[in-house]
Amino acid sequence: MSAQKVNLQEAVEIAPGAYWVGFYDPNSSLPCNPYLLVDGEEAVLIDPGSVPHFPIVATKVVSTVKPAQVSTMIVQHQDPDLCGALPVLEELIGTDRLRIAAHSTAIYLITYYGIRSPLYAVDQNEFQLTFGAGRRLRFIHLPNLHAPGAIATYDEQTRTLFSGDLFGGLATEWTLYAGAKAKEGMCDFHRRLMPCQELLRRGLERLKGLEIDLIAPQHGSIITKGQIADYFDTLWNLKCGWDLEAGGK
Repeated sequence: MSAQKVNLQEAVEIAPGAYWVGFYDPNSSLPCNPYLLVDGEEAVLIDPGSVPHFPIVATKVVSTVKPAQVSTMIVQHQDPDLCGALPVLEELIGTDRLRIAAHSTAIYLITYYGIRSPLYAVDQNEFQLTFGAGRRLRFIHLPNLHAPGAIATYDEQTRTLFSGDLFGGLATEWTLYAGAKAKEGMCDFHRRLMPCQELLRRGLERLKGLEIDLIAPQHGSIITKGQIADYFDTLWNLKCGWDLEAGGK
């Protein structure tokens, strides 16, 4: 699929009960991708986005669920492009029925956004979160990819990996689903943001046991099942960060 075949002005269902609620800015090379998981009367918002993108993301969320249905916002690391809008989303949803889930290392910094909701440290809760109806999300700690508290979120029900910055990409000709130019955009992103090949491989090793049908990164394009092995191998062999400072290619 391509961005031209979906209506990007609306929430896009990428898997059963899983929606892209992001914003495409043709003037930016860093597309951002918030996601919404809906299970019955409960919803979880993943990497809810920045203050500039808040009106668009919020409109897509409330067109899909009632604000009161959002029980959790998952923050996969602390950067403002993915969670700067937390305080304004709290106003929309209400802190009496909301919690914010993140790794405790990220929580230390997330609190500086001035949030008031209860905090849920995934590393202190067996790296999982369960919906009221029993649907389980699993969290994978990906240290220093690119933040110390970076995590990915795996939805067991749809076999979707919400991968955070890992598998993310830059794009000047963006499509929602990865097209011909998406892989080079992914490589460019990782060369700039990831610390080195050794740590990148350690993170990829932690994903090998998962059955993944879809990779939904926080930046760039969504990677479909038939592309996953190729994209995985590409990152496995990619030199980045300090490797390039040392003269690697």
